[in-house]
Amino acid sequence: MDILQKIRQLPDTSGVYLMKNEAGEVLYIGKAGSLRKRVASYFQKDVMHGPLIGVLVKWVTDIDYIETPTEVEALLLEAQLVNQHKPRYNTRLKDDKSYPLVKITREPFPKLVLTREKTDPKARYYGPFTDARLLREALRLIHEIFPIRKCRVLPKTACLYYHLGQCIAPCIYPEKKKEYSGLIDEISSFLGGGKKSLIEYLTEKMETRARELKFEEAQIYKGQIQALSQLRRKRFDRLNPNRVISTTATSQLKQILNLKKYPERIVCFDVSNIMGHQAVASKVSFFRELPDTFDYRRYKIKTVTGIDDYSMIQEALRRMIRGIREGREEVIPDVIVIDGGKGHLNAAHAVLCEEAFTDVALISIAKRFEQIYTVRSSKPLPVERDSPLLHLVQKVRDEAHRFAVTYHRKLRGRKLFESVLDEMEGIGHLRKRALIRAFGSVEELKKANAESIAYRARMPILLARKVREFLLT
Repeated sequence: MDILQKIRQLPDTSGVYLMKNEAGEVLYIGKAGSLRKRVASYFQKDVMHGPLIGVLVKWVTDIDYIETPTEVEALLLEAQLVNQHKPRYNTRLKDDKSYPLVKITREPFPKLVLTREKTDPKARYYGPFTDARLLREALRLIHEIFPIRKCRVLPKTACLYYHLGQCIAPCIYPEKKKEYSGLIDEISSFLGGGKKSLIEYLTEKMETRARELKFEEAQIYKGQIQALSQLRRKRFDRLNPNRVISTTATSQLKQILNLKKYPERIVCFDVSNIMGHQAVASKVSFFRELPDTFDYRRYKIKTVTGIDDYSMIQEALRRMIRGIREGREEVIPDVIVIDGGKGHLNAAHAVLCEEAFTDVALISIAKRFEQIYTVRSSKPLPVERDSPLLHLVQKVRDEAHRFAVTYHRKLRGRKLFESVLDEMEGIGHLRKRALIRAFGSVEELKKANAESIAYRARMPILLARKVREFLLT
Protein backbone atom coordinates (compact mmCIF):
# COMPACT_ATOMS: atom_id res chain seq x y z
CA MET A 1 0.00 0.00 0.00
CA ASP A 2 1.49 3.36 -1.01
CA ILE A 3 1.47 6.45 1.17
CA LEU A 4 -1.51 8.08 -0.60
CA GLN A 5 -3.65 4.99 -0.07
CA LYS A 6 -2.78 5.03 3.63
CA ILE A 7 -3.78 8.69 3.86
CA ARG A 8 -7.17 7.97 2.30
CA GLN A 9 -7.78 5.35 4.99
CA LEU A 10 -7.01 7.72 7.87
CA PRO A 11 -10.04 8.56 10.04
CA ASP A 12 -11.72 11.96 9.85
CA THR A 13 -11.30 12.44 13.62
CA SER A 14 -8.94 14.29 15.93
CA GLY A 15 -5.65 12.72 16.92
CA VAL A 16 -1.89 12.64 16.52
CA TYR A 17 0.01 11.43 13.45
CA LEU A 18 3.57 10.08 13.30
CA MET A 19 5.41 10.29 9.97
CA LYS A 20 8.10 7.61 9.55
CA ASN A 21 10.84 6.78 7.04
CA GLU A 22 11.64 3.41 5.52
CA ALA A 23 13.70 2.40 8.58
CA GLY A 24 10.79 3.07 10.92
CA GLU A 25 12.33 6.24 12.39
CA VAL A 26 9.80 8.84 13.50
CA LEU A 27 10.53 11.97 11.43
CA TYR A 28 7.69 14.24 12.48
CA ILE A 29 4.78 14.27 14.94
CA GLY A 30 1.75 16.54 14.66
CA LYS A 31 -1.82 16.91 15.89
CA ALA A 32 -4.99 17.46 13.92
CA GLY A 33 -8.70 18.06 14.26
CA SER A 34 -9.09 15.78 11.21
CA LEU A 35 -6.23 13.31 10.71
CA ARG A 36 -7.17 12.58 7.11
CA LYS A 37 -7.39 16.23 5.99
CA ARG A 38 -4.31 17.39 7.86
CA VAL A 39 -1.98 14.64 6.66
CA ALA A 40 -3.32 14.86 3.10
CA SER A 41 -2.43 18.57 3.03
CA TYR A 42 1.29 17.72 3.18
CA PHE A 43 1.10 15.79 -0.09
CA GLN A 44 -1.01 18.17 -2.19
CA LYS A 45 1.08 19.34 -5.13
CA ASP A 46 -0.90 22.54 -5.69
CA VAL A 47 -0.19 23.77 -2.12
CA MET A 48 2.91 25.84 -1.46
CA HIS A 49 4.98 24.41 1.41
CA GLY A 50 8.16 25.64 3.03
CA PRO A 51 11.48 23.94 2.21
CA LEU A 52 11.41 21.91 5.43
CA ILE A 53 8.07 20.29 4.55
CA GLY A 54 9.26 19.67 0.99
CA VAL A 55 12.23 17.66 2.27
CA LEU A 56 10.16 15.87 4.92
CA VAL A 57 7.52 14.43 2.57
CA LYS A 58 10.22 12.96 0.30
CA TRP A 59 11.37 10.72 3.15
CA VAL A 60 7.95 9.70 4.52
CA THR A 61 7.01 6.12 3.67
CA ASP A 62 4.65 5.27 6.53
CA ILE A 63 2.20 7.05 8.80
CA ASP A 64 0.97 5.90 12.20
CA TYR A 65 -1.76 7.64 14.09
CA ILE A 66 -3.48 7.70 17.47
CA GLU A 67 -7.07 8.86 17.68
CA THR A 68 -8.16 11.05 20.59
CA PRO A 69 -11.64 12.04 21.75
CA THR A 70 -10.93 15.77 21.31
CA GLU A 71 -8.35 18.05 19.73
CA VAL A 72 -7.44 19.27 23.22
CA GLU A 73 -6.25 15.79 24.16
CA ALA A 74 -4.47 15.52 20.81
CA LEU A 75 -2.49 18.63 21.77
CA LEU A 76 -1.42 17.08 25.10
CA LEU A 77 -0.49 13.78 23.46
CA GLU A 78 1.50 15.54 20.72
CA ALA A 79 3.76 17.21 23.28
CA GLN A 80 4.27 13.96 25.17
CA LEU A 81 5.24 12.03 22.03
CA VAL A 82 7.57 14.77 20.75
CA ASN A 83 9.44 14.69 24.06
CA GLN A 84 9.59 10.91 23.90
CA HIS A 85 10.73 10.44 20.28
CA LYS A 86 12.47 13.80 19.62
CA PRO A 87 11.83 13.69 15.83
CA ARG A 88 14.39 15.54 13.72
CA TYR A 89 11.74 17.59 11.85
CA ASN A 90 10.15 18.84 15.06
CA THR A 91 13.26 20.93 15.76
CA ARG A 92 11.34 24.20 15.44
CA LEU A 93 9.06 23.07 18.23
CA LYS A 94 12.03 22.09 20.42
CA ASP A 95 14.07 25.23 19.82
CA ASP A 96 11.51 28.04 19.52
CA LYS A 97 11.07 29.74 22.91
CA SER A 98 7.75 31.28 21.84
CA TYR A 99 5.80 28.04 22.31
CA PRO A 100 3.81 27.76 25.57
CA LEU A 101 4.59 25.37 28.40
CA VAL A 102 2.59 24.09 31.37
CA LYS A 103 4.29 24.84 34.66
CA ILE A 104 3.55 23.19 38.02
CA THR A 105 4.84 25.71 40.54
CA ARG A 106 7.07 24.86 43.51
CA GLU A 107 4.80 25.81 46.40
CA PRO A 108 3.35 23.91 49.37
CA PHE A 109 0.12 23.82 47.33
CA PRO A 110 1.27 24.05 43.68
CA LYS A 111 -0.82 25.48 40.84
CA LEU A 112 -0.85 25.04 37.06
CA VAL A 113 0.14 28.03 34.96
CA LEU A 114 0.80 28.66 31.28
CA THR A 115 4.25 30.12 30.61
CA ARG A 116 6.79 30.53 27.79
CA GLU A 117 9.99 30.53 29.82
CA LYS A 118 11.67 28.07 32.17
CA THR A 119 12.70 30.51 34.87
CA ASP A 120 12.40 28.28 37.95
CA PRO A 121 14.70 25.22 37.97
CA LYS A 122 12.73 23.61 40.80
CA ALA A 123 9.35 23.84 39.07
CA ARG A 124 8.03 21.10 36.77
CA TYR A 125 7.50 21.98 33.10
CA TYR A 126 5.60 20.11 30.38
CA GLY A 127 5.60 20.88 26.67
CA PRO A 128 6.19 22.86 24.58
CA PHE A 129 2.73 22.86 23.01
CA THR A 130 1.90 24.04 19.52
CA ASP A 131 -1.44 25.73 20.16
CA ALA A 132 -1.91 28.21 23.03
CA ARG A 133 -5.69 28.38 22.55
CA LEU A 134 -6.14 24.63 22.82
CA LEU A 135 -3.71 24.52 25.73
CA ARG A 136 -5.88 26.96 27.67
CA GLU A 137 -8.86 24.71 26.97
CA ALA A 138 -6.83 21.73 28.22
CA LEU A 139 -5.99 23.52 31.46
CA ARG A 140 -9.65 24.44 31.95
CA LEU A 141 -10.58 20.78 31.47
CA ILE A 142 -7.92 19.59 33.93
CA HIS A 143 -9.10 22.16 36.47
CA GLU A 144 -12.68 20.93 36.16
CA ILE A 145 -11.67 17.30 36.72
CA PHE A 146 -9.05 17.81 39.45
CA PRO A 147 -10.15 20.07 42.37
CA ILE A 148 -6.89 22.03 42.70
CA ARG A 149 -6.48 25.77 43.29
CA LYS A 150 -7.06 28.27 40.48
CA CYS A 151 -5.97 31.37 42.42
CA ARG A 152 -2.65 33.17 41.91
CA VAL A 153 -2.22 33.73 45.65
CA LEU A 154 -3.86 31.60 48.33
CA PRO A 155 -6.71 33.66 49.83
CA LYS A 156 -7.61 33.80 53.50
CA THR A 157 -11.12 32.47 52.88
CA ALA A 158 -12.52 29.82 50.57
CA CYS A 159 -13.44 31.14 47.13
CA LEU A 160 -16.33 30.34 44.80
CA TYR A 161 -14.63 27.23 43.36
CA TYR A 162 -14.71 25.54 46.80
CA HIS A 163 -18.46 26.08 47.08
CA LEU A 164 -18.91 24.71 43.54
CA GLY A 165 -16.96 21.57 44.48
CA GLN A 166 -14.08 22.43 42.11
CA CYS A 167 -11.37 23.02 44.73
CA ILE A 168 -10.57 21.29 48.04
CA ALA A 169 -9.63 24.72 49.48
CA PRO A 170 -6.08 24.26 50.80
CA CYS A 171 -6.32 27.92 51.85
CA ILE A 172 -8.55 26.97 54.80
CA TYR A 173 -7.77 23.26 55.05
CA PRO A 174 -3.95 22.99 55.18
CA GLU A 175 -4.37 19.54 56.71
CA LYS A 176 -5.38 18.32 53.23
CA LYS A 177 -1.81 18.66 51.96
CA LYS A 178 -1.42 14.90 51.38
CA GLU A 179 -4.65 14.76 49.37
CA TYR A 180 -3.66 17.87 47.41
CA SER A 181 -0.20 16.49 46.63
CA GLY A 182 -1.86 13.35 45.32
CA LEU A 183 -3.93 15.40 42.88
CA ILE A 184 -0.83 17.23 41.63
CA ASP A 185 1.01 13.92 41.20
CA GLU A 186 -1.92 12.59 39.15
CA ILE A 187 -1.83 15.64 36.86
CA SER A 188 1.95 15.42 36.55
CA SER A 189 1.76 11.71 35.76
CA PHE A 190 -0.81 12.32 33.04
CA LEU A 191 1.01 15.27 31.45
CA GLY A 192 4.27 13.36 31.28
CA GLY A 193 2.99 9.87 30.72
CA GLY A 194 2.16 9.72 27.02
CA LYS A 195 -1.32 8.32 27.59
CA LYS A 196 -3.83 8.13 24.77
CA SER A 197 -6.39 10.33 26.51
CA LEU A 198 -7.31 11.65 29.90
CA ILE A 199 -10.32 9.36 30.13
CA GLU A 200 -8.15 6.33 29.34
CA TYR A 201 -5.67 7.39 32.00
CA LEU A 202 -8.42 7.74 34.63
CA THR A 203 -9.96 4.41 33.61
CA GLU A 204 -6.62 2.65 34.02
CA LYS A 205 -6.21 4.16 37.50
CA MET A 206 -9.75 3.15 38.49
CA GLU A 207 -9.24 -0.46 37.38
CA THR A 208 -5.90 -0.68 39.21
CA ARG A 209 -7.42 0.55 42.49
CA ALA A 210 -10.33 -1.86 42.09
CA ARG A 211 -7.92 -4.81 41.64
CA GLU A 212 -6.12 -3.69 44.79
CA LEU A 213 -9.50 -3.67 46.61
CA LYS A 214 -9.16 0.07 47.22
CA PHE A 215 -12.77 0.70 46.32
CA GLU A 216 -13.06 4.20 47.79
CA GLU A 217 -10.17 5.42 45.63
CA ALA A 218 -11.62 3.59 42.61
CA GLN A 219 -14.93 5.41 43.19
CA ILE A 220 -13.12 8.77 43.08
CA TYR A 221 -11.66 7.93 39.65
CA LYS A 222 -15.09 6.76 38.49
CA GLY A 223 -16.54 10.13 39.47
CA GLN A 224 -13.81 11.91 37.52
CA ILE A 225 -14.52 9.78 34.45
CA GLN A 226 -18.23 10.60 34.65
CA ALA A 227 -17.45 14.29 35.03
CA LEU A 228 -15.14 14.19 32.01
CA SER A 229 -17.80 12.43 29.93
CA GLN A 230 -20.28 15.19 30.75
CA LEU A 231 -17.72 17.86 29.87
CA ARG A 232 -16.77 16.28 26.57
CA ARG A 233 -19.88 17.40 24.69
CA LYS A 234 -19.51 20.97 25.95
CA ARG A 235 -15.77 21.15 25.19
CA PHE A 236 -16.12 19.54 21.74
CA ASP A 237 -18.82 22.01 20.76
CA ARG A 238 -16.76 24.95 22.01
CA LEU A 239 -13.76 23.90 19.91
CA ASN A 240 -15.92 23.29 16.82
CA PRO A 241 -18.01 26.47 16.44
CA ASN A 242 -19.14 25.58 12.91
CA ARG A 243 -20.70 22.33 14.03
CA VAL A 244 -24.48 22.26 13.53
CA ILE A 245 -26.41 22.39 16.79
CA SER A 246 -29.12 19.76 16.93
CA THR A 247 -30.72 20.89 20.20
CA THR A 248 -34.37 21.73 19.61
CA ALA A 249 -34.63 24.45 22.28
CA THR A 250 -31.65 26.35 20.90
CA SER A 251 -33.08 26.20 17.39
CA GLN A 252 -36.44 27.47 18.61
CA LEU A 253 -34.77 30.33 20.48
CA LYS A 254 -32.86 31.36 17.36
CA GLN A 255 -36.01 31.33 15.29
CA ILE A 256 -38.35 33.14 17.68
CA LEU A 257 -35.81 35.90 18.43
CA ASN A 258 -34.86 36.15 14.74
CA LEU A 259 -31.15 35.76 15.50
CA LYS A 260 -28.50 35.51 12.80
CA LYS A 261 -26.64 32.67 14.53
CA TYR A 262 -27.42 29.98 17.07
CA PRO A 263 -27.45 31.35 20.65
CA GLU A 264 -24.71 29.16 22.07
CA ARG A 265 -24.14 31.16 25.27
CA ILE A 266 -27.07 32.06 27.52
CA VAL A 267 -26.63 33.89 30.84
CA CYS A 268 -29.30 34.66 33.41
CA PHE A 269 -29.44 37.17 36.27
CA ASP A 270 -31.43 36.93 39.49
CA VAL A 271 -31.41 38.89 42.77
CA SER A 272 -32.11 37.86 46.35
CA ASN A 273 -32.65 40.03 49.46
CA ILE A 274 -34.67 40.33 52.67
CA MET A 275 -36.61 43.59 52.75
CA GLY A 276 -33.78 45.27 50.87
CA HIS A 277 -31.03 44.04 53.20
CA GLN A 278 -28.05 41.83 52.33
CA ALA A 279 -28.92 42.03 48.64
CA VAL A 280 -27.02 39.77 46.24
CA ALA A 281 -27.24 39.02 42.53
CA SER A 282 -26.18 35.93 40.63
CA LYS A 283 -25.22 35.22 37.03
CA VAL A 284 -25.31 31.67 35.71
CA SER A 285 -24.05 30.68 32.29
CA PHE A 286 -25.15 27.90 29.93
CA PHE A 287 -23.19 26.81 26.86
CA ARG A 288 -25.29 24.92 24.31
CA GLU A 289 -27.89 24.06 26.94
CA LEU A 290 -25.36 22.83 29.52
CA PRO A 291 -24.33 24.70 32.70
CA ASP A 292 -20.83 26.20 32.47
CA THR A 293 -19.94 26.78 36.12
CA PHE A 294 -16.61 28.41 35.23
CA ASP A 295 -18.59 31.43 34.08
CA TYR A 296 -20.88 31.63 37.12
CA ARG A 297 -20.59 34.90 39.07
CA ARG A 298 -21.93 36.31 42.34
CA TYR A 299 -22.33 40.03 42.96
CA LYS A 300 -22.82 41.52 46.40
CA ILE A 301 -24.95 44.60 45.70
CA LYS A 302 -23.01 47.73 46.65
CA THR A 303 -24.82 50.78 45.21
CA VAL A 304 -28.48 50.07 45.97
CA THR A 305 -30.28 50.60 49.28
CA GLY A 306 -33.80 49.48 50.12
CA ILE A 307 -36.12 47.29 48.05
CA ASP A 308 -35.25 48.04 44.42
CA ASP A 309 -34.92 44.90 42.30
CA TYR A 310 -34.66 46.94 39.10
CA SER A 311 -31.58 48.85 40.28
CA MET A 312 -30.02 45.65 41.64
CA ILE A 313 -30.38 43.93 38.27
CA GLN A 314 -28.90 47.01 36.61
CA GLU A 315 -25.87 47.02 38.90
CA ALA A 316 -25.13 43.33 38.31
CA LEU A 317 -25.57 43.64 34.54
CA ARG A 318 -23.38 46.75 34.40
CA ARG A 319 -20.64 44.99 36.38
CA MET A 320 -20.69 42.03 33.96
CA ILE A 321 -20.40 44.29 30.89
CA ARG A 322 -17.56 46.32 32.37
CA GLY A 323 -15.88 43.12 33.52
CA ILE A 324 -15.92 41.86 29.92
CA ARG A 325 -14.42 45.10 28.62
CA GLU A 326 -11.73 45.17 31.29
CA GLY A 327 -10.80 41.51 30.87
CA ARG A 328 -12.10 40.21 34.22
CA GLU A 329 -14.79 38.18 32.45
CA GLU A 330 -14.04 36.23 29.28
CA VAL A 331 -17.41 35.19 27.89
CA ILE A 332 -19.71 37.42 25.82
CA PRO A 333 -23.28 36.05 25.93
CA ASP A 334 -25.56 35.60 22.94
CA VAL A 335 -28.72 35.87 25.04
CA ILE A 336 -29.28 37.51 28.44
CA VAL A 337 -32.22 36.25 30.50
CA ILE A 338 -33.64 38.34 33.33
CA ASP A 339 -35.70 36.70 36.07
CA GLY A 340 -38.73 39.01 36.18
CA GLY A 341 -41.42 40.72 34.16
CA LYS A 342 -41.55 43.60 31.73
CA GLY A 343 -40.32 46.14 34.29
CA HIS A 344 -37.19 44.12 35.04
CA LEU A 345 -36.63 43.69 31.31
CA ASN A 346 -36.87 47.44 30.61
CA ALA A 347 -34.45 48.20 33.46
CA ALA A 348 -31.93 45.77 32.00
CA HIS A 349 -32.43 47.15 28.48
CA ALA A 350 -31.63 50.66 29.74
CA VAL A 351 -28.22 49.41 30.92
CA LEU A 352 -27.50 47.70 27.57
CA CYS A 353 -28.25 50.95 25.76
CA GLU A 354 -26.23 53.00 28.22
CA GLU A 355 -23.24 50.68 27.84
CA ALA A 356 -23.62 50.28 24.03
CA PHE A 357 -24.07 46.52 24.47
CA THR A 358 -27.18 46.11 22.35
CA ASP A 359 -25.92 43.36 20.01
CA VAL A 360 -26.89 40.80 22.66
CA ALA A 361 -30.47 39.47 22.67
CA LEU A 362 -32.39 40.25 25.87
CA ILE A 363 -35.44 38.42 27.27
CA SER A 364 -37.15 38.03 30.63
CA ILE A 365 -39.31 35.30 32.11
CA ALA A 366 -42.13 36.25 34.51
CA LYS A 367 -42.69 33.79 37.36
CA ARG A 368 -46.46 34.08 37.69
CA PHE A 369 -47.51 32.90 34.24
CA GLU A 370 -44.09 31.66 33.02
CA GLN A 371 -44.22 34.02 30.04
CA ILE A 372 -41.21 35.21 28.04
CA TYR A 373 -40.94 38.90 27.10
CA THR A 374 -38.71 40.86 24.73
CA VAL A 375 -38.17 44.62 24.48
CA ARG A 376 -39.76 44.69 21.02
CA SER A 377 -43.31 43.95 22.20
CA SER A 378 -45.51 44.49 25.24
CA LYS A 379 -46.99 41.05 24.69
CA PRO A 380 -45.23 37.80 25.68
CA LEU A 381 -43.71 35.56 23.02
CA PRO A 382 -46.09 32.91 21.61
CA VAL A 383 -44.39 29.94 23.29
CA GLU A 384 -46.20 26.67 23.99
CA ARG A 385 -46.27 25.57 27.64
CA ASP A 386 -44.62 22.25 26.81
CA SER A 387 -42.06 23.58 24.29
CA PRO A 388 -38.35 22.77 24.68
CA LEU A 389 -37.64 26.51 24.44
CA LEU A 390 -39.70 27.34 27.54
CA HIS A 391 -38.22 24.41 29.44
CA LEU A 392 -34.69 25.62 28.63
CA VAL A 393 -35.37 29.19 29.76
CA GLN A 394 -37.02 27.87 32.93
CA LYS A 395 -34.02 25.66 33.63
CA VAL A 396 -31.62 28.58 33.23
CA ARG A 397 -33.85 30.83 35.39
CA ASP A 398 -34.20 28.20 38.14
CA GLU A 399 -30.44 27.70 38.26
CA ALA A 400 -29.87 31.45 38.61
CA HIS A 401 -32.41 31.57 41.44
CA ARG A 402 -30.79 28.61 43.21
CA PHE A 403 -27.36 30.17 42.88
CA ALA A 404 -28.52 33.56 44.22
CA VAL A 405 -30.41 32.06 47.16
CA THR A 406 -27.44 29.87 48.11
CA TYR A 407 -25.16 32.90 48.20
CA HIS A 408 -27.72 34.90 50.19
CA ARG A 409 -28.03 32.14 52.79
CA LYS A 410 -24.27 32.14 53.13
CA LEU A 411 -24.25 35.89 53.83
CA ARG A 412 -27.10 35.54 56.32
CA GLY A 413 -25.22 32.75 58.08
CA ARG A 414 -22.15 34.95 58.24
CA LYS A 415 -24.22 37.75 59.82
CA LEU A 416 -25.61 35.29 62.38
CA PHE A 417 -22.08 34.10 63.04
CA GLU A 418 -21.00 37.65 63.78
CA SER A 419 -23.90 38.19 66.21
CA VAL A 420 -23.07 34.98 68.10
CA LEU A 421 -19.42 36.01 68.42
CA ASP A 422 -20.47 39.46 69.69
CA GLU A 423 -21.89 37.75 72.80
CA MET A 424 -18.58 36.06 73.61
CA GLU A 425 -16.36 37.78 76.19
CA GLY A 426 -12.68 38.14 75.36
CA ILE A 427 -13.23 38.05 71.57
CA GLY A 428 -12.32 41.35 70.00
CA HIS A 429 -12.87 42.61 66.48
CA LEU A 430 -9.69 41.05 65.03
CA ARG A 431 -10.30 37.65 66.65
CA LYS A 432 -13.89 37.68 65.39
CA ARG A 433 -12.75 38.38 61.84
CA ALA A 434 -10.16 35.59 62.09
CA LEU A 435 -12.84 33.08 63.16
CA ILE A 436 -15.20 34.19 60.39
CA ARG A 437 -12.45 33.87 57.76
CA ALA A 438 -11.42 30.45 59.03
CA PHE A 439 -14.84 28.81 59.51
CA GLY A 440 -17.55 30.93 57.85
CA SER A 441 -20.46 29.67 59.97
CA VAL A 442 -21.43 28.68 63.50
CA GLU A 443 -22.05 25.12 62.31
CA GLU A 444 -18.53 24.74 60.91
CA LEU A 445 -17.00 26.22 64.07
CA LYS A 446 -18.96 23.81 66.29
CA LYS A 447 -17.52 20.84 64.36
CA ALA A 448 -13.93 21.89 65.09
CA ASN A 449 -11.95 20.90 68.17
CA ALA A 450 -9.89 23.40 70.16
CA GLU A 451 -6.65 22.51 68.38
CA SER A 452 -8.21 23.10 64.96
CA ILE A 453 -9.70 26.41 66.10
CA ALA A 454 -6.33 27.55 67.43
CA TYR A 455 -4.51 26.56 64.24
CA ARG A 456 -6.97 27.91 61.68
CA ALA A 457 -7.86 31.13 63.51
CA ARG A 458 -4.27 31.73 64.65
CA MET A 459 -5.17 32.12 68.35
CA PRO A 460 -3.81 30.76 71.65
CA ILE A 461 -5.03 27.28 72.58
CA LEU A 462 -6.53 28.52 75.87
CA LEU A 463 -8.68 31.07 74.04
CA ALA A 464 -9.67 28.43 71.47
CA ARG A 465 -10.88 26.19 74.30
CA LYS A 466 -12.98 29.07 75.68
CA VAL A 467 -14.54 29.54 72.24
CA ARG A 468 -15.43 25.87 72.01
CA GLU A 469 -16.86 25.80 75.55
CA PHE A 470 -19.00 28.86 74.81
CA LEU A 471 -20.48 27.28 71.70
CA LEU A 472 -21.26 24.00 73.41
CA THR A 473 -23.05 25.55 76.41
